[in-house]
Amino acid sequence: MRYNSQGLKRDVALQIAGITKHQYYYKPKGTKQGRKASIVTLNVDGKVVFNEEIVDEIILLQEDPDTVYGCKKTTTAMKMQGYLINRKKIYRLMKKHQLLQEKVKKAKKIYVKYRMILPEGPLRLLEMDIKMTWVESVQKHAYTLTLLDTYTRVALHRMTKYSIKKNDVKVFWDYVIEQYLQQCNCLEEKIDIEVRNDNDKRFSATMIQDYFKENHLNQVFTHPYTPQENGHIESFHNILGKHLKPYLFWDLDELENNLEIFYEKYNNKRLHSSVADLPPQTFWELHEKDLIEKTVDEYKRKIKFKLKIPYHEVAKHTGNNEPEGSSLLDFEKIEMCKKKLGAENL
Repeated sequence: MRYNSQGLKRDVALQIAGITKHQYYYKPKGTKQGRKASIVTLNVDGKVVFNEEIVDEIILLQEDPDTVYGCKKTTTAMKMQGYLINRKKIYRLMKKHQLLQEKVKKAKKIYVKYRMILPEGPLRLLEMDIKMTWVESVQKHAYTLTLLDTYTRVALHRMTKYSIKKNDVKVFWDYVIEQYLQQCNCLEEKIDIEVRNDNDKRFSATMIQDYFKENHLNQVFTHPYTPQENGHIESFHNILGKHLKPYLFWDLDELENNLEIFYEKYNNKRLHSSVADLPPQTFWELHEKDLIEKTVDEYKRKIKFKLKIPYHEVAKHTGNNEPEGSSLLDFEKIEMCKKKLGAENL
């Protein structure tokens, strides 16, 4: 550079010339041509065959629809026929002759948007998950799939089997749709239903995702390692786990009988603090009769419920009241109590 040859320092000369140090010192390395792809292949006998013969073998293999393989299995098949060939070469030949199979696109998952949710009413937001329970006689776990309505906390449906597959999930939801969603005319009422679940392969299978879309159900997935996004069903499983802990189940029938009693008790008898200290099914009935007051805290994203009637009147409004003449305030019962305890204690 002439500025540098005139005695100027390098940085000054570069500034005058308007170039960077990288541009000044850069030297093109040139292009080194790689090795050309081979046009022949060896077999185990040392015989040389042209690549066209390999392509013919692949085409012959793919004529049978049951042996239409991808690159990896095709390589194995060619090796079993005696060719000394690697997967890179098989891929190159299949790509050149358009023999590669189209990649199956997995359905795109929709993930949870809000961790804390504010459903407007029953059957708006449903959560499902699977819990394992050990069965002694077969020395393996049984799986229980549960669906929970987050607004009322009602356990809508349960399935318990030694193995639950994607087809079982479909059968499970056929029942839910028939017994709940259709009965409540959710489709006609244009109720937007969200179904939350984790990333279990039985839930993320393309068949299941397509099934939900066909039935107008919005399936969303929790983010990995965030069980709190499915917190209601996780809380339910915590309650169920405490119930099951003292028991040892010999077979599936014992487990089924135990779960049947627990789920009935959970829905109809066990008081739940999140639904005004009422059993979930009772809460749902009273909610339908407009006997529940709802308060929504948008800032904390929480819903609080309050019973509009005294708790001693709940049975009267849910159809669980005792037959006439059997009231706890019955005069004869009071008299009997007086005799037993003594009038002075009453």
